[in-house]
Amino acid sequence: MTENTANISDEISLKDLIFKLKQWWNYIIKQWKIIALIGLIGGLAAFLYASNQKATYSAKVTFVVEEGKSSSSSLGGLASLAGQFGVDVGGSSGGGLLSGDNILLYFKSPSLAREVLLSSFDSSTNASIADVYASVYELNKEWSENEKIGNVVFPILNSNVSYSRLQDSLLQTIVNTIVTSQFTVTRTDKKAGFIDVTSTMRNELLAKIYCERIVQKVVERYINIKTQRQNATVQKLQLRVDSIANLLNKKTVSSASLQNSSSTMDINPLYRTGTSVAVESNLRDKTLLTTIFASVTQNLEMAKFTLSQETPVIQIVDSPILPLKKERMSILKTAFSGFFLFAFIAILGVVMKRVYVGLMLN
Repeated sequence: MTENTANISDEISLKDLIFKLKQWWNYIIKQWKIIALIGLIGGLAAFLYASNQKATYSAKVTFVVEEGKSSSSSLGGLASLAGQFGVDVGGSSGGGLLSGDNILLYFKSPSLAREVLLSSFDSSTNASIADVYASVYELNKEWSENEKIGNVVFPILNSNVSYSRLQDSLLQTIVNTIVTSQFTVTRTDKKAGFIDVTSTMRNELLAKIYCERIVQKVVERYINIKTQRQNATVQKLQLRVDSIANLLNKKTVSSASLQNSSSTMDINPLYRTGTSVAVESNLRDKTLLTTIFASVTQNLEMAKFTLSQETPVIQIVDSPILPLKKERMSILKTAFSGFFLFAFIAILGVVMKRVYVGLMLN
């Protein structure tokens, strides 16, 4: 008896559920005009939004980084020998300062983006990349209409140019926009050294120049930082080689002059003895300088070899070629998406309204 009652109650509950669903469906169908109207409004708004969106162009540079070969293990003897002169030859590549994925973060450095924006757009004009960017995105019009800003230009960066607080503030805004939404750096494969740098902007020439210029700046800075210490070592050794060579030349001239004097017959034997001592002293100094010069020159050549081994090689694999890939929001897809989104919101609104009225009546 109990099992039969439970089955009957379950059957009644299922019927009630189906009945309730039919009621809700019929209610929603009756409100189709409101739902359709709101959906059409959403579709029209999405259509207008997509129509006003300007096309963008993507420029991509792909390059590969081959790290320099560390040769410190094979230059232990050389490092010990150079250490006698206070010079560090081996193990001076700069370590992991920009190793791994750090170079990916370095691409998005605000100071780097600022330097690129303040560089010349091309050789035919004095405008900077920041000026062209402001013109393409119509920022200069917005600034001119604002009484607090007015007409603002960004001169090309050099030692004689200083920027105002207003210019720096506007530049920071442009940099933040580019770094966050218009510029990407990715590694195609973590096991490989290929890196893709992409800039997406409304003007294809602007996108191409910015992408190529920032890669150029990063490559220059990256190589300078990786080889900074070893370059300093080479320069120190070069200065010492030049200094010793200069002293050796002077000793050679002095020795030749003294030898000529000693070969001349002198009546006074005291002068002849003094000249012989001076000749021997100069020959000794010349021999010592020659030995030191040979050692330092060897260290210099090995330091140059180490520098060449530790200098990373960055090879550009692909560069952007005009015309660039054009990207634009699909008007039809956006309109349909807006229609269905607003229609769904309308259905939720209709359902919530009926639930609220039912609660108030109860």
